[in-house]
Amino acid sequence: MKHGIAIGVAVIGLSVAFGIGLIDIDGAGGYSGLSPRFMPTLVALGLLVCGVMILVNAVRGRFVAGDDELEASGEALPLSPSAGIDLLWLIAGLLLHMILIGWVGFIAASTLLMVFVARGYGSRKPIRDALVALAVTVPIWALFSQVMGISLPLLPLLKT
Repeated sequence: MKHGIAIGVAVIGLSVAFGIGLIDIDGAGGYSGLSPRFMPTLVALGLLVCGVMILVNAVRGRFVAGDDELEASGEALPLSPSAGIDLLWLIAGLLLHMILIGWVGFIAASTLLMVFVARGYGSRKPIRDALVALAVTVPIWALFSQVMGISLPLLPLLKT
């Protein structure tokens, strides 16, 4: 229970930090009538909702951060032997996304990122993960570029 309360409070604190950071963002301008504060506000609100949900579940005794028996006994929760490798998959995915987005475009770079993240979380089905990633990234690209008028690179290598 105490771990859940600490995590909930930390997430709420992060939300508050994002909220305080919003003060320094100029609200004028933006794309398609959206303020530059729009996305950071959504992130802050999302963190707040998640933090409150974690806190409520922890107080009700429904927060599970690992092996319940070990947590109750006060022993350290064991890490998977592959935890470091799993983290490397996540880091590699983020780095590749940052490096490749300008060359291969939003959809390809984001699909690759999602495949790496899924692998980091234990998936061993990269084809399925890529298809799911495409099903997510194509509508996101369409929403931003076609509906909101925000330019996301599609295939920069094909430009002349």
